[in-house]
Amino acid sequence: MLKRHPGRLSLATMVVVYGLLIATIVSGRTPTLGLDLQGGVSVNLQPVANGEVTEDVTPEQLDQTIAIIRKRVDALGVAEPEVSRQGNTIQVQLPGATDQQQVLDIVGKTAELRFRPVLGDLGQTLSGQARTDAEAKVAELRAELALPEGVTAAQLVEQQTAAAQSQLPSDPTATTTVPPTTTAPPAVPGAPATTIDPTAGANTGGGRSVQFRRQGSPTTVPPTTTPAPSGGADLSNPKFVELYQLEQQLNANVTPPGEDQRDAVVRLTDRDGFVYELGPTQLTGTAVETATAGLNQEGLWTVNPVFRTGPEGIDLFNAIAAKCNAGDPEVCPGSGSNPGRLAIVLDSEVLSAPAINEPNFSRDQIQISGDFTEEQAKNLAVSLRFGSLPIELQAQQAELVSATLGEDALRAGIIAGLIGLALVFAYLFAYYRLLALITLGSMTISASLLWIVMSNLNATVTLAGVVGIIVSIGISLDSSIVFFEGWKEDVLGGATVRTTVERSFSSAYATIVKADVSSLIGAGVLYWLSVGPVRGFAFYLGVMTIFDLVSAYVFLRPTSIVLARSKLADHPRWLGIPVDGPPAGAESVGGAVG
Repeated sequence: MLKRHPGRLSLATMVVVYGLLIATIVSGRTPTLGLDLQGGVSVNLQPVANGEVTEDVTPEQLDQTIAIIRKRVDALGVAEPEVSRQGNTIQVQLPGATDQQQVLDIVGKTAELRFRPVLGDLGQTLSGQARTDAEAKVAELRAELALPEGVTAAQLVEQQTAAAQSQLPSDPTATTTVPPTTTAPPAVPGAPATTIDPTAGANTGGGRSVQFRRQGSPTTVPPTTTPAPSGGADLSNPKFVELYQLEQQLNANVTPPGEDQRDAVVRLTDRDGFVYELGPTQLTGTAVETATAGLNQEGLWTVNPVFRTGPEGIDLFNAIAAKCNAGDPEVCPGSGSNPGRLAIVLDSEVLSAPAINEPNFSRDQIQISGDFTEEQAKNLAVSLRFGSLPIELQAQQAELVSATLGEDALRAGIIAGLIGLALVFAYLFAYYRLLALITLGSMTISASLLWIVMSNLNATVTLAGVVGIIVSIGISLDSSIVFFEGWKEDVLGGATVRTTVERSFSSAYATIVKADVSSLIGAGVLYWLSVGPVRGFAFYLGVMTIFDLVSAYVFLRPTSIVLARSKLADHPRWLGIPVDGPPAGAESVGGAVG
């Protein structure tokens, strides 16, 4: 249908493209300006040792460092930050950032793997509507339980614990159950416990182990056999348990990364948003020699860490392991019959929180196993290896790009683009008359598609990208000229304007495809091999080349056919065809018209 009615294809193309463009503009979505267009901070970091730049780093270490820096700059709230590697240099570009020293303090500090005792589980962080709903539920439960104003569920637990302790009999053989002030959450139903086997994979039957459990549930308060004091709350009431859980979640204030001091008590989250209250650091990643991931005899993914020998390695680990295993209330408290836990923390994120089931381990006879996926096991192994060899970074170059300079660059790019378009259109109009309007329409279709895609993908536009877009103007111009010149030669060769337009386009489009594919190959290779702004140039050049192929087929071709079938084609001069050509309606019998 559209092939028989090319005008409908042209109209449909304009309606769809311009409609999407208007919808994008009305919705307020726009492309993001890069560092060189809106200003910001640019920092080049290099690994150093003893104050001197060093080349003694592995690609794995650099990749892990880049991943950590990306997390840090995401916390800054900077739109579209760019963190890339050029050899051993890490380049950080933060569009819109204004505090150069803050950026240096955050991205330049050395990441450190820390082992911290778990003091308590505070549930999962709540935000947005979930937090609003939780606050409403807390108010409802407190009213239903008739709890005193200003007294939390945790305080009531502490009060009843103290009261129960004061009633303990003097006979040391007598026993009374005392409700704990804090308890660990139960294991996730159906999730097998993760274990560290001290025999490093050997089949030992019931050997010693360190267990890891995924923190999938908020803190719970188990029922107590101690009756509630007069006027107190019944800790065994399920509604009180729910209230305790919700209040723990609402009060789980996370320690900001900038305040995460190694010797302080902090509150940090894991990747799933569960909050842990952690004690001071007991040892760091320098105690770890290496770690590998692999499959055990049961076909499960495991991680095998190896600690260094001596007082700076396995001895440090065993010292805190003994305290956690004993449930030392001052350092690494346990929960009921469960031993204490030791969290592995990297750059203020909890990677895992093991329960220590044995007080002593051999440095190279440890295996961490459980419900790991391959990716989780390998990520933990890399983190343990990286923690043993942290990279110290030093800023070799830092500059603050002013917003004024960026605005000037953007203004210059826009002016250059408009001048280029004006010159192109003037040339086309002087040489091809009405056909220039078709080319202009095709170029606006391509430009509109580019704006729609960039805005909805939140793509970043740099000055190099603007140059790529301007260069693509020439590609669109070439496509039109190839078609128009082929069409003109066919007419001068004896064909008519009306009968030869489709044949001329088919022949020209084959050439256009070949030329554009060569441009795409060049842009692709440039994007693959280059970094930074050059990739932006290659990206936008390639995207505009693709859009040129699309607009040529769905707009340039059908619109030219409509023009050729109209009465305007009776005047070849209006199409840039010399008047000595054949009449527009004349039929060619064969050979050239003399």
